[in-house]
Amino acid sequence: MEEQRLREIIREELIAHDERIKAETITIRVNDQMKVSMLEIMKNMNHQPINL
Repeated sequence: MEEQRLREIIREELIAHDERIKAETITIRVNDQMKVSMLEIMKNMNHQPINL
C-alpha cells in the first residue's frame, strides 16, 4: 500500500477510536446520573407513606 493510503487508514481508525471513547464517556455519565436519580427516588420513597 502506498504511504498516503496508510495515513488515511490510520486517520480513520483514530477518528473511530475517538468516537468510541466519546460514546463510552457519555454512557458512563448517563449511568452515573441514573444512579443518582434512583438513589433520590429511593430516599423519597422512605419518607412517604405507601398508598395501596
